[in-house]
Amino acid sequence: MATASARAGSASGPFVFFDLETTGLNPRGDRIIEIAGLRVAARGEIADRFHRLVRIEGPVPRFITSITGITDDMLQDQEPIAEALPRFIDFVGDLPLVAYNVSFDMGFLSAAAGRLRLKVKNVSVCALQVARRKLPDLANHKLATVARHLGVRRDQNHRALEDCEMGLQVFAGLMRI
Repeated sequence: MATASARAGSASGPFVFFDLETTGLNPRGDRIIEIAGLRVAARGEIADRFHRLVRIEGPVPRFITSITGITDDMLQDQEPIAEALPRFIDFVGDLPLVAYNVSFDMGFLSAAAGRLRLKVKNVSVCALQVARRKLPDLANHKLATVARHLGVRRDQNHRALEDCEMGLQVFAGLMRI
């Protein structure tokens, strides 16, 4: 375990940086509507990408659509979580998982996996915790704030793949500090 943890502690990989978009904040009642991941190879380059919108039962809450732009129509013909999540788990394999505020994303990932009788046992690393440790004097540690501080020129748009790309750049910048 220490080896996997150490590997994820550098931006040179291998690991998967991932992000989810959800219907709310509670992994028990809310659902995943988008999954994205970037597989980072040993030298730090992006080796592969994963992206899926996820069909859910019921409508996407309006406030979530206002934040993400994800609509019911966009999800209508997509895979349900029962298909999308096993594909994501296969994509990740046994690599460490890195996310900005990993406890949020892992909570949803674990809850969805549990409902499907699957397990996610990967080592996880929180880029937010790294930011708090390495940049203690910032006014806040929101992804957009840390990105600006590090000179990452992307807007956080609350879409999983784009936020992965921004988050990975932030994580790489943090690991150079």
